[in-house]
Amino acid sequence: MFFGTFFLGNSNALLEPPAPKEDPSLPVVSAQVQIRNAEGVLVAYIEPTNYYLRNLYLIHLFLDEQNTKNIIIDGKSFEQFETEYTHISSSYGQRASYSLWQSGFPVLTAVFNGYMSEPGFITTFSWKIIRTI
Repeated sequence: MFFGTFFLGNSNALLEPPAPKEDPSLPVVSAQVQIRNAEGVLVAYIEPTNYYLRNLYLIHLFLDEQNTKNIIIDGKSFEQFETEYTHISSSYGQRASYSLWQSGFPVLTAVFNGYMSEPGFITTFSWKIIRTI
């Protein structure tokens, strides 16, 4: 089995298998990507469906250091983390993944079909992560 990252141009095509879903300590992840042109017009909206958990310990360390709020779903207690990152493109390129980083390492990566950006394109990436308390 091959583990690693394969780079092609400006995109990151990951060859790592996704984390198993049976582990009760795995967080539930959702994300949204909004891409706007230089005039602010929405040109694409993406909801990634593939997530790669690169290091379970580091994602929990990352979440431990964030502001979270406690929520209750079906009588069970959870922590919810939400954040948003904005990037303004300075060049032409292809983007097909976004990562959360902890201690210099990507700990969680969302992978999607990708999009071509141009200078001035504004990408807003929103993460929502829920984990058991």
